[in-house]
Amino acid sequence: MRSQRAGRRRAGSRLAQARRAGRPSRHGGLTAGLLVVAACAACTSSASPVAHPPGVAVVPVSATAAGPSSFYRPPVPLPPAPPGTLIRSEIVSGVGGIEPAATLWRILYHSSSVTGADIAVSGYVVVPAASPPVGGYPVMAWAHGTTGAAVKCAPSLVNGLEGEGPYLVPGINSYLKAGWLIAATDYQGLGVAAGIHPYLVGRSEGYGVLDAARAARQLPGLRVSPTTLIYGHSQGGQAALFAGELAPGYAPSLHVIGVVAAAPATGLSIIVDVFGQSSAPTILAYFALIGWTWSQVYPDLPASDLFTAKGVAFAQRNVTEHCDNGVVVALMRVRASSLFRPGASADPAFDARARLNDPGQVRTPAPMLVVQGTADNQVPVSLTDLYVSESACPVGDQIEYVHYPGAGHGQVTFEALPQILSWSAARLHGTAAPSTCGRGSDSITPSAAH
Repeated sequence: MRSQRAGRRRAGSRLAQARRAGRPSRHGGLTAGLLVVAACAACTSSASPVAHPPGVAVVPVSATAAGPSSFYRPPVPLPPAPPGTLIRSEIVSGVGGIEPAATLWRILYHSSSVTGADIAVSGYVVVPAASPPVGGYPVMAWAHGTTGAAVKCAPSLVNGLEGEGPYLVPGINSYLKAGWLIAATDYQGLGVAAGIHPYLVGRSEGYGVLDAARAARQLPGLRVSPTTLIYGHSQGGQAALFAGELAPGYAPSLHVIGVVAAAPATGLSIIVDVFGQSSAPTILAYFALIGWTWSQVYPDLPASDLFTAKGVAFAQRNVTEHCDNGVVVALMRVRASSLFRPGASADPAFDARARLNDPGQVRTPAPMLVVQGTADNQVPVSLTDLYVSESACPVGDQIEYVHYPGAGHGQVTFEALPQILSWSAARLHGTAAPSTCGRGSDSITPSAAH
């Protein structure tokens, strides 16, 4: 096994290539002809839409075209309730990208901040057209990738602000047809103005993921099972890994049968070091998001330790007002070296917080599937290799690790879709999960994935 120091050097070298690389689109087209694997034999083949319960508000997607509506404003003060308690819900009509007979709910629910405070978090739930099995719909708890840190960057708005486009689960209709109910969190601070969005703070993200799954079970007129599969990509891959670690103690009412992470953000101490030395706006945007939001979350990490006075003003204005694409555009208009303090990425408190947010430090009881594209220029394959070989496997995780040769950061979610469908169906049926620990990774070529 490689030493951790040598592994970090190799991972850092690969990650450094991203300094000069442009950022590809987060979304991609699904190749025709993907094999859809039924996730539940007990699901019926009925295609009739779920009837809307009486008294439930139905709003058009255009209602949030300008940003969060009154739906996202929780009661003040927030009446105390256990995490995962549903506060309110509404059905949203006219959302593109999902099959017409499916139903999309917008939800507001109780969750926990990184300090354990009771907060409101928003998200969405998509209900399949088919009727549920006897025990209720199994839940796919989805954790999304980076959208930014501004309130208006919540995926549940599905409004396409700043070129983001509706950010649904990649390949969502395949999962709906397989019988999964999708429960998706926005994360703290996106949608609901509950303090800053703690970008890449694993515990906060994990709480939001698990509580969205619990809240989905309280929607009126639905039968929803506690059986839950956790799935996330990029930032959401980190969120999914943390949710899997936290689930037994934080959300014991959920029956977590597996965790899927696609190109997950791991090795954060390496990431922040390399990002902080970059000159590319597409990469520095991540560093600005991490640096500013962490300075607002952690008292021992003041913004003045990472940013110059000009940088503080820049971050306060742009990170809190724009989604990630907007932050990139803003960085293109300034001299980046004037925003960040020299050596900011090596700040000891910053490094300590980065290591705190590395997944894989405790065992995940549920089996895991990690998929990674080898042509990823945002989360290099070497970084995920390091997480699997030196964190997840040694801590005792049961993990299947799969490489997709030639797949990029966003592309891997589509290339791996058949694998995710079949792997999750096997977990639903109670089949023993495979493991690649001790033998590296499996490799699936794009042609084999279709």
